[in-house]
Amino acid sequence: LERLGTETAFSVAQAAAAWKAQGNRVYPFHLGDINIPTAPHIIEAMNRAIADGYTGYCPGPGIPQLREALADDLGSRRGIEFSPDNVVVMTGGKPVITKFLQAVMNPGQEVLYPNPGFPIYESQIEYLGGTAVPYRYLPTSEGFAIDLDQVRASITPNTVAIIYNDLQNPISAESTAAEREAIAQLALEHDLWVLSDEAYFETRYEGVSSSIASLPGMAERTVILYTFSKKFAMTGSRLGCAVAPPEIAKVLSTLNTNDESCTTHYVQWGGIEALRGPQEPVQQMLDVLRERRDAACGLLNA
Repeated sequence: LERLGTETAFSVAQAAAAWKAQGNRVYPFHLGDINIPTAPHIIEAMNRAIADGYTGYCPGPGIPQLREALADDLGSRRGIEFSPDNVVVMTGGKPVITKFLQAVMNPGQEVLYPNPGFPIYESQIEYLGGTAVPYRYLPTSEGFAIDLDQVRASITPNTVAIIYNDLQNPISAESTAAEREAIAQLALEHDLWVLSDEAYFETRYEGVSSSIASLPGMAERTVILYTFSKKFAMTGSRLGCAVAPPEIAKVLSTLNTNDESCTTHYVQWGGIEALRGPQEPVQQMLDVLRERRDAACGLLNA
């Protein structure tokens, strides 16, 4: 338990909530939440599912309709052909980190992770008995770049995986094609598993994202972390998935059954509506976030 870290943003959130309860105004920069409501058509789909009786247990890897919708949507956006067998629905994106490590890492093995980065990477590697090996980012004229020399020097015969967060949280770094290919080449050369954290894959103001899983030889060794939290403002609904090679997907499904049995049934119907239904609310939310981004940059620059 002493090896278990935390996400201090939640501690700050608790203090902020208490301050707000006293009648004060809080500007919530502390937590990766979106103070924009989930779109009405998604909420209606969940309410309709409750009314239709979808309030019991369901399959551990997710209901077939959602797995199919995820395979279609994620595959088409990444240029990869996924089947529902590749998709394991989970209670948000965060459990994908833990279950990925449980599936590929033995105690004592090393896992590379980005630092700065999402604090749960290091927490779960250490908690599950692995050795967390950080790699850093270097400032460039256009932002930040992974220190590839450090990554190369950190790989040992005991290294089993690398956690790769393109569209990075918290520093917003995006890999160039060359950097992405370099990470893929290292994974291939050293037979490493890759956890590709793609939580912000579609939360961007311009351009199109690319996935390391789409590079030659990488789909067979990459687990994609996907979440509904950011794109669809569904943080509290706790809905996400792992997209994995079939042999890993089977392990993740078994872990689901052991850990929480299944993801909330009616929430999964909301996920189908999010993927298949109107996408205008997604763009509207991005427009609001862009306005806030521009206002913050203007104030900082002034």
